[in-house]
Amino acid sequence: MIKVIHIILTLLIIPFTSHSQNYVEAKIVDASNGFNLNNVEISIDGKKTYSDENGNFKYEVVEFPVDFVINDDRFYTKKITANSSDKLKIYLTRRGIILEDIIVKSELFSSPLKDISLSTSVLNDIELRKKNGEFIINSLNEISGLYIHSAGYNTNRITIRGMGSRSPYSTNKIKAYLNNIPLSNGIGEISLEDFGIQMLGQVEVLKGPNSSLYGSGLGGNILLRTNSDFSNLINFHSSLKSFNTYQNNLSLSKEINDFKMFFNIEKINSEGYRENNTYENLRGILNLNYKINFISDIEFIQFYNDANALIPSSLSLSNYIENPSSAAFSWKNVNGGENYKRQLTGLSYNLNIPYVYSKSTSAYYKSFINDEMRPFNFLDENSKIFGIRHFGKINISRSQLIYGFDYSKEDYTFSTWDNYGEDNQVLITKQIQKRNNYNIFTQYNLPIKDFSKLIFGISLNNIKYNWTCCNNNQIEELSYQYKNVISPRLSYNFEKNNKSYFINISHGYSPPNIDETLDENGLVNPDIKPETGINYEIGVLGSSKNDNISYNINMYYMDIKNLLVAQRTDFDRFTGVNAGRTSHPGVETTINLQLLKSQNLNITSSNNFSKYWYIFKDFINRGTDYSQNKLTGVPSHTIFSKININLKNYLAQISFQNIGKIPMNDANELFSDAYSVVDFKILKNFSFNNYDISISSGIKNLFDKKYASGIVINARGFGGRDPRYYYPGLPRNYFISLNLSI
Repeated sequence: MIKVIHIILTLLIIPFTSHSQNYVEAKIVDASNGFNLNNVEISIDGKKTYSDENGNFKYEVVEFPVDFVINDDRFYTKKITANSSDKLKIYLTRRGIILEDIIVKSELFSSPLKDISLSTSVLNDIELRKKNGEFIINSLNEISGLYIHSAGYNTNRITIRGMGSRSPYSTNKIKAYLNNIPLSNGIGEISLEDFGIQMLGQVEVLKGPNSSLYGSGLGGNILLRTNSDFSNLINFHSSLKSFNTYQNNLSLSKEINDFKMFFNIEKINSEGYRENNTYENLRGILNLNYKINFISDIEFIQFYNDANALIPSSLSLSNYIENPSSAAFSWKNVNGGENYKRQLTGLSYNLNIPYVYSKSTSAYYKSFINDEMRPFNFLDENSKIFGIRHFGKINISRSQLIYGFDYSKEDYTFSTWDNYGEDNQVLITKQIQKRNNYNIFTQYNLPIKDFSKLIFGISLNNIKYNWTCCNNNQIEELSYQYKNVISPRLSYNFEKNNKSYFINISHGYSPPNIDETLDENGLVNPDIKPETGINYEIGVLGSSKNDNISYNINMYYMDIKNLLVAQRTDFDRFTGVNAGRTSHPGVETTINLQLLKSQNLNITSSNNFSKYWYIFKDFINRGTDYSQNKLTGVPSHTIFSKININLKNYLAQISFQNIGKIPMNDANELFSDAYSVVDFKILKNFSFNNYDISISSGIKNLFDKKYASGIVINARGFGGRDPRYYYPGLPRNYFISLNLSI
């Protein structure tokens, strides 16, 4: 009888005992790529546990709810409340301090940065930048090898290793992609200022003509990845900045089984620092992803941007010094500005058979409509682009073969008018242009040993322009096509003593835009050639044994032939000539430091340095020899350094930027002044229930330094007026931001 009672009691007690056991269970993944994260430190009730090789962890707790903290040096600290035993999925964002751990897609498929034989930089502190309401152009200007001439929210000129410095007002010679969809138009121009940083999860910069997989552009590539952090359903951001600038942003993100959705909308209004400088922008993005099965998924992306901006234009030296907030008289007099709408629609199919075969195919449509009031005429533009991009990877034993192609067709129309919108309006000129571009590429990755690999790549590029011009009284058919440009690449990557080294030799090219193919009479110059160049580069990436120091150092030499020089022949007319050869030797360095680490205090420092010795190697233009002069529009050096101080829920950042002198004309008779700017920012994080709140504030240009944020090279004065070289930088200015996540 006693045995029977004992058995009955045991059976009754066991269920209650088992139900009293509570577990916190979660999978931890990288927010930028969805990869599982192992060996991540988790603190629960003062005790530590770590994620396993699949990113999972499981920990027994007494009761719910329970708070736990992920505090790993590689990632932003995250505090999480578990209300039940349901398994959680936790997304972590990398700080970007330990460089070799960063995952990039510089070679189309995800790889650690240390395995890439390209000079690649990743924008760090992206989570902090979002909370501060930074603009992407300001963030990119911190990266080594880059310098951005900034004229305002809507006008910026990005240069990488000196390429793009001779473009009059826009960014070219650099190719950009959004989730592998090309952003450039048919003549290679991009407008990255249209994208808000809140939309993005990662930004990679490939410097120099090193990538046969992204078109072998002479300047390099900028790769934008949409946000893939689904930790919060709703994120709201609002900023108030100087010059009556308001920025409001709303994001929605959700992951339900095999379906992922991210939506972001942003509204910006600003009166601007200068006269005739108001700016309004409404932009949004929708990104959908559906996992069809274990090996395939489809992705849809829709981007829209509507901007209305007045243009203050550049200033003469006297106005820049005496009245930098003024606008150029001619632009102010007509309320000169632009109103444009830009949209992109893309659909991608992705297939991944692990260790066997992977591929991605994207079809896209882009449009651009712009009306611009200018002192000399009214410009009306309309562009429609259809394109397709495909690439794949075949695994052959331990080696990989990557292949692919890009094709785009653009229909572009522009017209200029006198007295536009009035009864006596007159058509000045009209062009209907058809731009065709294709690029075929392949790359073979051959592992030689466990710690080294050889890479051979080659791309074939072709351009063709056809257009009709010029006005109602004169119709002329014009065309331009250059023979195929073949760009090879050879790289070697190896690891030794916890360091990764690479050697790279690569060829690149940059096509002329349509204006540059015309002579001063408006006829096609059949002798114009694309710019071509060869890049020689070595680099090393590594860290100290305790990861307190992480560094990336690159040395390179680019030899550019058939230099395209845009020459202004009228207010709005440029022609191009192949005027010679340039030499681009330089050094780029990134050094990240863990200065102090304790339970409550963490201090890190990130430092970027670039030194340039760019010259005209052989440059004769209109009978004047500029050989051995410094390359116009490029500073002698750039330095950016910042210190982050993280004390419990407070984060303070002090940053320092120094820009060297910039030659403003080919004769090197005029240089801009070198300058230094210091910024200070502070942020406080709060958490209660399911709400995460942060409030940040800061002062930019703390010491109110006067400087030129942009230069118009080889500026000319018309009508007896002084040439207008200078875009004034902002004086001391302030911001305060609120960020709310649910």
